[in-house]
Amino acid sequence: MKEFTDLEFAKSYHGHLGPFLIIGIKMGNRAIRELRPESCFRLEAHVYCPDSPPPSCVIDGIQLSTGCTMGKRNISHTVTPGEVRVVVTNKDTGRSVELSLKQEFKYQAEQVLKDADEEEASKFCWNATDDEIFTTRSLSIC
Repeated sequence: MKEFTDLEFAKSYHGHLGPFLIIGIKMGNRAIRELRPESCFRLEAHVYCPDSPPPSCVIDGIQLSTGCTMGKRNISHTVTPGEVRVVVTNKDTGRSVELSLKQEFKYQAEQVLKDADEEEASKFCWNATDDEIFTTRSLSIC
């Protein structure tokens, strides 16, 4: 699998760009690099986030970048009060990666969204490094 980079398609799919959509795409891309699945059918994603936008928009970003979809039933969502994270598992290897949005970055993205606009907040997130946006932890399933 290759990384998802088509932001015009993402905008069309989601209806608009936004910082949490971009964060979800970047989380999924990182999971793909870490887990190296043969196809999206060999992945499972479990998303933990609030149940309303904008934070819930990470779900669409993760769907776009990992290919895990509601229709394939290989993505699920657990509602949290504020935490944003995803656990992606390669079913062939049993390896998982957990990506957790850093609160500090979440506040920065929300501030750019408030002070500028959606486009600027999206660019801010797209140009940030993975390490600035989220923590990454490898997990093994026994």
